[in-house]
Amino acid sequence: MISFCFPFQFIHKLKTYFRHSFTNSFFFLFQLFHSIFSEFTSTMARPIESVMDINDSKDLWKIAVRCRHLWTVRSSSNKEHLELILVDSKLDILQAIVPSHLVSKYVGDLAVGASYIMQNFKVSNNDFSFKSTTHGYKLVFCGSTYVKKTELPEIPIDYFNILGLTSIADGKFQPNVLVDVVGGVTEILQTQINSDNNKSKFVFMITDMSVHYGVILHCNFMNTTRTMGKM
Repeated sequence: MISFCFPFQFIHKLKTYFRHSFTNSFFFLFQLFHSIFSEFTSTMARPIESVMDINDSKDLWKIAVRCRHLWTVRSSSNKEHLELILVDSKLDILQAIVPSHLVSKYVGDLAVGASYIMQNFKVSNNDFSFKSTTHGYKLVFCGSTYVKKTELPEIPIDYFNILGLTSIADGKFQPNVLVDVVGGVTEILQTQINSDNNKSKFVFMITDMSVHYGVILHCNFMNTTRTMGKM
């Protein structure tokens, strides 16, 4: 009797085990995919954040910005990376960098004047010797940085933070921050081009004729980068 019933009991238990195991496995996979999908949708649904609020407390920033400037920089090891200036609807600006190993991934998506939804960066201190913005931080693109071209008419296409020539002449500026100026070139004093490294130097005089006629500044222009788009 025992020898007759054992196989059926064993098979029944085996079927029950596999049925529960399959159910548990399916439930586990369902939970896993649900968790991944929930994380993805919550990431995509994150609200837009202000450029001014960006700091190094996290990397998952999501911003709506327009590319104001874009250029390439060649290092001493002959590698090129991208640098760009971004501005949001509040007219706050900051600088971002696309490292050399990611240039080919993002260069086709970026253009001067275009607007974007961007998210996921590495955030670093703005430690440039000459800063393009007064923001305390800069953004560094990484492999997971998301860039989507989006029409954002609330962000001006042409925005400049103009500093008058009078302020420069009076010393009312930060010497390590790059500024925008408007003026007329009255005289070119020197032109020098180094064919070895393709760097050029121009020395000229500029006058702010629209507001403060008669203010003349002596300027040096050093071209050490290859420009992309318009500056």
